[in-house]
Amino acid sequence: MAKAIITFKVMPEDAGVDLEPIKSGCEKIAKEAGSIGNMLIEEQPIAFGLKAIIVKAMYEVEGGDFDAIAAKMNELDKVQTAEVAGMDLPLG
Repeated sequence: MAKAIITFKVMPEDAGVDLEPIKSGCEKIAKEAGSIGNMLIEEQPIAFGLKAIIVKAMYEVEGGDFDAIAAKMNELDKVQTAEVAGMDLPLG
């Protein structure tokens, strides 16, 4: 089966939000949804102290409902929005 690296972009409610609980919640959701191997979770500066959380995880493409994963991330406390920001094929 084909695999893809899915990038999720999660925006907190404001710049003063503690990002650690959001990052751990996103990691848990991604793992429960069947992510394969290690994932990358990083902060991306946006503006005026606001940072997005970028989650990159590998999944099987067949039957993957990545919008549903983003919707679960959007339900986390202090999250304003979560979306699928990209889908890339792994190298190798």
